[in-house]
Amino acid sequence: MRQNIFAIAAFTVLLPLGVAYAQPMVQSQEGIALENQILQLQQQVQQMQSGGGGGGSGGSALGGSSAPPPVVQGNGTPPDASVVTNLLTQVNQLQSQVQDLNGKVDTLQNQLNTQNASMQKEIDDLKFQMANGSTPPVPAAAPGAAAGATPGAAMPQNAPQSLNAPATDVPGPAAAPAAAVAPKVALRDAQAALAKHNYAVAEQNARSILATAKSSPEGYQAEYILAQSLYGQGKNQDAAIAFDDAYNRAHTGPNAPGALLGLANSLTAIHQASAACDTLASLNSQFPDPPKGMAPAIAAASHRAHCN
Repeated sequence: MRQNIFAIAAFTVLLPLGVAYAQPMVQSQEGIALENQILQLQQQVQQMQSGGGGGGSGGSALGGSSAPPPVVQGNGTPPDASVVTNLLTQVNQLQSQVQDLNGKVDTLQNQLNTQNASMQKEIDDLKFQMANGSTPPVPAAAPGAAAGATPGAAMPQNAPQSLNAPATDVPGPAAAPAAAVAPKVALRDAQAALAKHNYAVAEQNARSILATAKSSPEGYQAEYILAQSLYGQGKNQDAAIAFDDAYNRAHTGPNAPGALLGLANSLTAIHQASAACDTLASLNSQFPDPPKGMAPAIAAASHRAHCN
């Protein structure tokens, strides 16, 4: 009977863990391993309960046969009591580890939120300055800061095509207006022009899509092409805003990693290194496995911005 009491008591203590297990816990390999250990301990308690479940009803108050008393150890404690005590100790230790992991996850999430908020504030400040006709302060550039940057080096297909665009914001001659074309045709022409580094034509086609079909799938691609074409022409402030718009349109879309990389490059080009480093930190946090071929470009962007 005492065996059942200890087993039932342990199961009662562990039952809330069974309810908690059904809820989302730490989504990491270490957290999952801890959950599995807790589940195994629950199963051990259940096996103890089912194995000694008949001891309480085997005898009769009228003198029938009864179960033999539990064997007492030298310290006066039944064997099952020691097992249950060990199980409870293990459960308490596992609970403590799970709480520690939850605390670490919360800390990392807060850091990521802080980085994103800082990056967005700097972008909003940049937009405000441009809307009011002012430009951000430009500190003296470090000697050789852009040395070694090669246009298009180690860049994936959907990343900005030029890493060493001329540092000028002087607009070129206005392109002649073209007749309206279907978004799919305009997108094809924009992609072809971008591949040939014909940025003015790529910009023209991208803007025509955004003017008529901004919410379409072609509009999503056009927004990113517009940012790339502006960056390729050296319109770095406009490119920074365009890359930010392209990223905000779909934070997890296929163009999101390239948009963040382009934003960081554009911010570096206008000497906003702190904002560029925040952007790269956000890129690395959100996309720890970037698209193929983008990792060297991210490293190069971090080096140019002098990120720690």
